[in-house]
Amino acid sequence: MADYNLGCTVRLDDQETLALLRGLYEERAIDHIQVQAVPLPRPVFEEHLAAVAAAGIPAVIHAPHHSHGVNPCAPTAYDDRPPQEIEEHIELAMSQTFEAADVLDAETIVLHAGRYRPGERSDAAAGFSEFLDRCFDPRLTLENLPAVYAGYPLLGNTAEELAALADGKITQFCLDFPHLACTANYRRFSFAEELERFETLDVTLHHLSNIRRGSITDEHLELDHPDSGLDVAAVFARLWRHRTVPTTLEYKQDSPGVYARQVQVFADLYRKYS
Repeated sequence: MADYNLGCTVRLDDQETLALLRGLYEERAIDHIQVQAVPLPRPVFEEHLAAVAAAGIPAVIHAPHHSHGVNPCAPTAYDDRPPQEIEEHIELAMSQTFEAADVLDAETIVLHAGRYRPGERSDAAAGFSEFLDRCFDPRLTLENLPAVYAGYPLLGNTAEELAALADGKITQFCLDFPHLACTANYRRFSFAEELERFETLDVTLHHLSNIRRGSITDEHLELDHPDSGLDVAAVFARLWRHRTVPTTLEYKQDSPGVYARQVQVFADLYRKYS
């Protein structure tokens, strides 16, 4: 038996990937799934949530983020919808997220602080605090984001920034390795040193994929990508030290088969570096 807890990500409404991950779970190749909650019409939401529950796989939940119309720190930034419509959408999305966590008995709900307009970071931090006042749940787990993506800044890039944003309300954190690598490349600081600073936080989940060498852009590449830019040795050294903390693979490829391949790549790398 492996001495790590490995999982893969599936959208709530992706039955094809769910079937593949159910097979991997039955083979004991993975230990959990991360369910990406996306806002859905009520009957469709109930149908897909029931299917995930029937799979019987331990789950963590990933709350919707700005790609799904939920941008906690600056709800109206980069969004042309009327403010009232945005507010109602966020309320629905988070309500479904908490319900999914209840049904799946998930103790972790991963949350992105969101994106904001350049020069408005202090307003974004205040906006995130207001979001937590409206949509708080003790299972919320704050994830570090890359410094920038597609030209816009993202909130909460380092351990220090996450602690400040959490402000004692959120007490658990998700360490995303490629996000931190992108931030290190953008800000030109040491990935290994910043990784060490996460020892000050209660990290209850890891996210893992890869980036291109020297890149500032999060692409969710495979661990064995030929242009790998992730400090794999530093990452797996942390995974070994914190092997009771679950690690979730995250990929964006259309084919769910990427997970079957990458689960084995992870196992090989874990053996190599541990």
